[in-house]
Amino acid sequence: MRTRRFVSMVVGLIAVLVLYRTASAAYLILTRIGNLSTSGVLYSTWTYSGPAPDLAGTATPGAVVAVTVNAVTATVSAGVDGTWMVNPVSIVSGSNSVSIASGNEVLSFLLNYSPPASPTATVVQTATSGGTLPTVGVMVWPLGLVATGLVIFFAGKKTRERFDDKYFNQ
Repeated sequence: MRTRRFVSMVVGLIAVLVLYRTASAAYLILTRIGNLSTSGVLYSTWTYSGPAPDLAGTATPGAVVAVTVNAVTATVSAGVDGTWMVNPVSIVSGSNSVSIASGNEVLSFLLNYSPPASPTATVVQTATSGGTLPTVGVMVWPLGLVATGLVIFFAGKKTRERFDDKYFNQ
């Protein structure tokens, strides 16, 4: 009877430990690299091109998630819904070694990253024919202005003389 009770107790403890371990095991899933959905699937190599990606996923709510990219580690706590996100600053163009750890789980993969091409502007200087400024039309507008002034001056002088003769020199 004692042996039976002891065996039942041991089996019960083992069942409790197994259930506890199963219930409290961290589930670490990578769900997104930048705007690329991983659908929870882990491959040994990912290829991403675009702006510098953030890494996001799920883990046990409140668990600490350590994300290591090229030997630089950033840590974050999973939210109450289990989601986490990290913006690693050590991602470089080319191959990046990534390791994500929480509890006793570790996800490791290579991330081949290529940033978007930077827009460039090139200044091209072109000379006009012969490499000099055009000479036709450069002095046209000042000449027109001077001519208009002379017309007003002389016409005004004649008009004043006629006005004076008519009204003041009688």
